Amino acid sequence: MVKLVEKLRMELASNGNVDIVNELSWQVPLISYEVSYSRIKRFKMDILMKMLLLTFQEADIRRPAALAEMLLVEELFIRDLIDKMHHTQLIRLDPKGYRLTDKGYGQLERGIFEEAMDGESDTVSFSAAHNRYWLIEDVQDKKQTDGPVYRYATESSADKNRIQELLAQEKDAAEEGYQVLVADVLTLDELGYDAIPCIEFQLYDRKQDLFYARVWNTKSNTWDDVLQKQIEKQELVTWREAMASQESAPEHA
Repeated sequence: MVKLVEKLRMELASNGNVDIVNELSWQVPLISYEVSYSRIKRFKMDILMKMLLLTFQEADIRRPAALAEMLLVEELFIRDLIDKMHHTQLIRLDPKGYRLTDKGYGQLERGIFEEAMDGESDTVSFSAAHNRYWLIEDVQDKKQTDGPVYRYATESSADKNRIQELLAQEKDAAEEGYQVLVADVLTLDELGYDAIPCIEFQLYDRKQDLFYARVWNTKSNTWDDVLQKQIEKQELVTWREAMASQESAPEHA
């Protein structure tokens, strides 16, 4: 960390008009969650499935054999397809025969068939200071590390909808003939806390008479614009007042 601070200091000092007024080190809290979620496989509905659903919509049919004879299709195919549609709740069986469910009507209207897949789980990390979620690959034991906490750190509860949006962005995939989609977030289990060490520089540009902040984020290995703007919004006036106070001090000595 010492070498990194020196490197950043030299980078900032390369502008001869800029003075480093102050340096601070602190940590942005992170919280991690194990997220389990359901997935679906989405197909364009084939002709035979459409024919069966349309037939159930118009006629009273209880026996797959009768339907196979009507459509001139092998009864085995009809039975397998009926079992699949019943399992996925597109149809139900009442005393008069098979009927479409609301889900069945909806998928028939769109011409899309959706089939449930095995669920999965992943780990998501959240920084309230950035108001951002990340999908993380390497999972380690999480604990708050030593050092001061970012002075403008906030707390926030997990947002299921935003986590689902993140998973959909990262995990949705298109294969030949179908799509695999994240359907719903099922559980959120808190794993623990971690932190992002950050290095803050408070700077003054003499040529432009301008104060500003630079914050190095060691997680992304970049200058963190979000944190810089937060600090500047809260403190630029204070920095300006402190400089004015120092300049006026000799006059009153």
